[in-house]
Amino acid sequence: MTRPRGAAPLIVGLGGAAAGALLGYWGGILMLSGGREATVGDGLPPYSLVVVVIAAIIGIGVPLVAIGWYFRQKVSLAGQPHRVQALWLGLVWGTIAMLLAGSLNGIASLLPGGLIWPGLVEEFLKLLVPVILLLSSRTYRSPRLAVWLVFVAAAWLGFLEGISYIITSLDPILDGAKAPSDAPFIMMMDVIVRIIAEVSHPLITVGAAVLIWLAAKTLPTGRATGVGVLAYLGAAAIHGLNDAVIDGPVRDWNVPVSIVLEALYVVAVFVFWFRPQVRRLQADGSARR
Repeated sequence: MTRPRGAAPLIVGLGGAAAGALLGYWGGILMLSGGREATVGDGLPPYSLVVVVIAAIIGIGVPLVAIGWYFRQKVSLAGQPHRVQALWLGLVWGTIAMLLAGSLNGIASLLPGGLIWPGLVEEFLKLLVPVILLLSSRTYRSPRLAVWLVFVAAAWLGFLEGISYIITSLDPILDGAKAPSDAPFIMMMDVIVRIIAEVSHPLITVGAAVLIWLAAKTLPTGRATGVGVLAYLGAAAIHGLNDAVIDGPVRDWNVPVSIVLEALYVVAVFVFWFRPQVRRLQADGSARR
């Protein structure tokens, strides 16, 4: 019996997430067993905190790479001479978008609607430069190349955001605070929460990007613009529902329940939003356009 093509990325992604969670737990154990005082070197953080950061890098990074692997399995970039350029452009724009989102989300959260705004802001930023290129560059009118660019930017933004959250959560311990008695569980859950949250970035934005670029390719300008706006608003709504409901009142009510619901929500986004759009792109036959 042959294994489905998508099984290998799934196994690798789940394995990376599990490894990250276990490393986070170990980092918490080190905090309680004296590892907090053992430093890597003069002026460097304790081993325990380094282990937690490595846990986040592996736990978040490997699933994101696995999603990229799945995408490349389904959508060939053969014949796209600018695919490496798109990779580097995505990394650069993902970094800038993450920094901008950090500033703009703070301002937006003061507006009525609160947690709804980060979804609008982040989805706008992830799509901004790719859409500008769609309008100004013949190269990035190719749906496959452009969606690859969007994937890289969104995944890299998610990776950087997740690592920054983990490092920020360690600030009190870096400042000398005592580690909590349940540090292993807390560190493990922090890593798990960031894994779930950050893998959603490319899943949400890529779904919108496929709708935008296929509409731009096949529809008159007016209708394509309408589809593009609706695709963006759809992505922002998916993002905002998670932030404003599952990460908001549900998490305030019961943290374990909110984590389970968020994981199920991300699976639903993959099954009903990301995967169908990737299949549409796969069937488009635009690899050489």
